[in-house]
Amino acid sequence: MNKKILVAAIAVASAAVSTSVFAATNLGSATQKGSLLIFPRVEALESTWNRHGATSDTLIQITNDSSTPVNLKCYWGTTEGNPYNYNGGNAAPNLYAAKARTAIRNNHYMDFGFTLTKNQPVSFWAGSLGNTGFFNFLTTNVSAPQFNFFQDGTSSNAGELKCWAVNSKSNAEVHHNHLIGKATIVSFANNENAARGQAHEYNASAFQAHFYEKAQRWDSNSINYTGRPLPTPFKLDLDGKEYDQCASALVGQFIPTYHPVAGALAGINRTQISVANCHEDLRQDADSHITKLTYKVWNANEVSYTGAHECMGAWYESDLGSAFPHFQYKTLKTDTAYFRATPTASRLCNQGSQKAAMEGDIGVDSVVGVQVNDVGGAYQSSSNLVNLGSGTTYTTEPVGKGQILWDDSGADYGKK
Repeated sequence: MNKKILVAAIAVASAAVSTSVFAATNLGSATQKGSLLIFPRVEALESTWNRHGATSDTLIQITNDSSTPVNLKCYWGTTEGNPYNYNGGNAAPNLYAAKARTAIRNNHYMDFGFTLTKNQPVSFWAGSLGNTGFFNFLTTNVSAPQFNFFQDGTSSNAGELKCWAVNSKSNAEVHHNHLIGKATIVSFANNENAARGQAHEYNASAFQAHFYEKAQRWDSNSINYTGRPLPTPFKLDLDGKEYDQCASALVGQFIPTYHPVAGALAGINRTQISVANCHEDLRQDADSHITKLTYKVWNANEVSYTGAHECMGAWYESDLGSAFPHFQYKTLKTDTAYFRATPTASRLCNQGSQKAAMEGDIGVDSVVGVQVNDVGGAYQSSSNLVNLGSGTTYTTEPVGKGQILWDDSGADYGKK
């Protein structure tokens, strides 16, 4: 090979390597630091709000590992219902399904903010029970509004939390990839998913901010850009460019519901997932964003099952074994299984006739989630669902949209 051909070959190979590197997806995860934290599940049960008399609370911990302080903007959030398990998890009549498809367009939000000093960890409880009894020795150092009561007069047992770094002057988003978070959910009394004294933890999903300049000196997510304002105030684009991309699909492993092992424990094992939509409008005059989670399940013999799906709004939760036979032992007949949940656009999420054209608020959104595994009501654990990014979802659907809109009104928001 002559010298010119060799040089050309090296140039082509280098270009290919460079292209593959830059084509890699910047995907948010629960094992990194970031400028945006999403907690897909927050639980705060009051005994008077549920027929089981259960009580629980969630301890939120957030750390700033930077040598500079930062302000955080946070939102509690929840959504009213899910369309296919609206009637207590049973096979709901069309009447209940129609009501629930309307309900998932009703979101509730409440905002608050606080400052993290340099290298400071902080903690706060979502509800009012955490600083009582056994946990009264814990000193929390953030005065967050109680999750249970929203400013529109509604209350909720469970939902999500989103927090991100903002500028102390303009209150707009800034590059600050120094945040990590953890949620600890504690059960103070027996409930249908956990025994008294159970506690489980998961890490917040962290999304790094990216900063670009004409003469790029460092990688876009480098801490050398800490404190720099991002280009679109009051709009967080989770597209892999301004912030890391949110997942285009989620994967989880589980023990099938009604597995015989639960009989010896006098309880039922459950797999519950909680999913936060990364396409969310937190403004006072907000638009709803609806997507459908399409499930595919595989047992240990590599047999796959399809046909399970549910629509979701800004936040979603489901006991998969109660909602779908494909998550039960009688269908799977193996000790372990796994599933993939892919957001899709579908007329099944229409409020009215599902034969009509697809409504304008339905789309393909990106998501992030956690699952709670309960075996016989005796052993409980939680884990982050695995995020799949663009090009890895094995689907013909487009990459899910990730965008968070908010405004700086300085007030707590009610029903959207």
